[in-house]
Amino acid sequence: MARVRILDPTAAPPAAAADPGPDLGPLAGRTVGVRFDRTWRSWLWVLDEWEPRLAAAGATVVRLEVGNRIGSAGEDTFSALGVFAADVDAALVGLGN
Repeated sequence: MARVRILDPTAAPPAAAADPGPDLGPLAGRTVGVRFDRTWRSWLWVLDEWEPRLAAAGATVVRLEVGNRIGSAGEDTFSALGVFAADVDAALVGLGN
């Protein structure tokens, strides 16, 4: 009976960065932005969970719903992201899924 050799083409995961970045400190008085889109329905569930918690900690929550990434609508999205980034102290911008 012949043996079969299976090759795995996936690369090893990158090493995790041990540094989580700068500490934001207390959320009270901070503006926290939440960037979302309707492509991933999960975003709406995340907003339902995180917004009340951030507000309870004293943060002001700012939402940014992004649209298309191409054409003139993409230019509008890119411009809105720039304003958003300038107006917040911290932002939740991805789900990590």
